[in-house]
Amino acid sequence: MTNEMGERLSLNDIVQNIIGVVEESREEIVRITESSREQYAEIQQELRELKTRVHDYIKEAERLERHIKDSKARLVIVSKNFDNYSEQDIRSAYETANSLQLESFINQRDEMNCRKRRDELERRLIQLDETIERADMLISRVSVVLNFLTDDMQVMNEKYEKAMQKQEMGLKVFQSAENERRRLSRDMHDGPAQTLAHVLIRADLIEKIHQHNGAEAAFEEIHRLRKLIRDGLADIRRIIYDLRPMTLDDLGFVPTLERYLRHMQEISNIPIHFNYLGGGERIESTYEVAVFRIVQEAVQNAVKHSKAGDIRIIIEQYQHSVRIHVKDNGIGFDFDSIVESCDESFGLIGMRERIELIDGEFEIETQPGKGTVIKVRIPVEESEVRGETL
Repeated sequence: MTNEMGERLSLNDIVQNIIGVVEESREEIVRITESSREQYAEIQQELRELKTRVHDYIKEAERLERHIKDSKARLVIVSKNFDNYSEQDIRSAYETANSLQLESFINQRDEMNCRKRRDELERRLIQLDETIERADMLISRVSVVLNFLTDDMQVMNEKYEKAMQKQEMGLKVFQSAENERRRLSRDMHDGPAQTLAHVLIRADLIEKIHQHNGAEAAFEEIHRLRKLIRDGLADIRRIIYDLRPMTLDDLGFVPTLERYLRHMQEISNIPIHFNYLGGGERIESTYEVAVFRIVQEAVQNAVKHSKAGDIRIIIEQYQHSVRIHVKDNGIGFDFDSIVESCDESFGLIGMRERIELIDGEFEIETQPGKGTVIKVRIPVEESEVRGETL
């Protein structure tokens, strides 16, 4: 059991560590995505500025082209009429043409650099857009993984816990069956088997007593033998009743419970109050057995462990369900700690498993010093209701 609990804790730790790593990875991806979006916005702003600058360079190129054309025309005129212009005029015409050519060259170079930067930024925008798209997709997938780890994995862990509980329950059922066989064997050996052995011995003695002491002494021995046989028969009936009360099949669960509860009150000296609310309709045998065993287990637990001074049982029978309410004023207990660590929980677990097998509902209310209340609802299909009454 300790190893199994260790394995469960280890599995939970591993899952929690994985969840932590995945959450950190998702946060890192989110940070990268946000950084990429900020870069994307900055590049878009720079692109808008570059496009404006390219437009300005184009307009400046057109302006310079007109001025260069005018300066070239003036140079032609000066060259043809060289003698009509002063040296200063000639120098000014050449310098103006050269200056315009230099401005045009610088403008073209700057425009080319600006276009190159624009193209580079546009490629980066495409790459960032793809990165953001992939990051968003990755965030979505990581979120799915996290949902699986936090939700679906929780469901799987619960199923694993239930499977482990069922496995433990199976082992306990096997152990209980072996204990029950051992108890039945001991009861048969100490009760009916011993009685039959004494009957055989007494039967052999009767003949000798008759021969030596006469008929009257033999009849007295026969009377003692009859009492021994009656006691043995009572033991056999008690064992049969413990296995399955015959009145359950003949009369139903209400008379059987009344008889059982009277017996439990006699041997425990605890007042047991039973109140049945219903029309007395018989239900399918499986459900009658379930009702009897659930009440039997609840009462036995109260008698053995609760130190109660009073036990109350209410059964309400409706058309489609049977409700069971068992209350004691005993010492109560911590349900979770009992189920996790105590072998006495077998009765409660067995009761819950029996109820789950027939799609019923089980609820237990208890606290140390506050007594215990067990509430059970068993669904009964209309087709399974018998027509006879109790």
